[in-house]
Amino acid sequence: MSSLAFSLSARANVATRLKAPVQQQRRGAAVVSKAKPASTKRDVTVMAADVGKMSFAGESAGTATLDLKIARPEVAKGLVHKYVVMVRQNARRGTASTLTKAEVRGGGRKPFKQKGTGNARAGSTRTPLKPGGGVIFGPKPKDWSIKMNKKERRLAMATALQSCAEDMIVVDDLSDKVTTPKTKAFATALKSWGVAEGQKVYLITKDASENITLSTRNMEKVVQSDIKHLNVYDVLNADKVVVEEAALQYINDFYSAGGGAWA
Repeated sequence: MSSLAFSLSARANVATRLKAPVQQQRRGAAVVSKAKPASTKRDVTVMAADVGKMSFAGESAGTATLDLKIARPEVAKGLVHKYVVMVRQNARRGTASTLTKAEVRGGGRKPFKQKGTGNARAGSTRTPLKPGGGVIFGPKPKDWSIKMNKKERRLAMATALQSCAEDMIVVDDLSDKVTTPKTKAFATALKSWGVAEGQKVYLITKDASENITLSTRNMEKVVQSDIKHLNVYDVLNADKVVVEEAALQYINDFYSAGGGAWA
């Protein structure tokens, strides 16, 4: 998951479309019967994935189930990509601005007479051809935001979450375990959960305490987010997705086939 290249077929065991070669007829040759294309088989539903579950101390606690409604295989990659583009583009502030020749201060007087100096004629020192002049076709403040249907966004998020099941770790609820805001202690906990040094981690919590926020905000490779403010880019960009047990229950309830996301 270090790369943003999204491959649902590799992570969710989705069968690809099969194409059977068709025998072509040559001009002037006898009529040859065409071979019938092989029947196309495609998984239209994805089986629930088992996710490893661990205690806060790093001991195995069995498995949990991740069962979400996801996009069809033929549209999943494009749908998730569309959502990632929307999220990244909407994050642009669009405040870049430059001054045109008319907006630059000064330059109202002709710098020298039209003829007799040997110089190229000039009417202003603020011409874009000179240093300190205006900028031709420079950027101006702009709204870069784009829109996407709500159910499309939710389906893309569910597809991205289901795709990272093999890199997901479910842990006990952290609010009772993390009693003090200690970055070093939380780094030790991540290591006990199987997160290697240097790996990017996306921590998904539900109603996390301030101690968890303070413990993770200074960690370069860790992004902590509440379940109601998920970011699809962070999901796909992470090497490991650590989910609280309560947050996983919320994800299954909300993004399942009959969940509230599709109401």
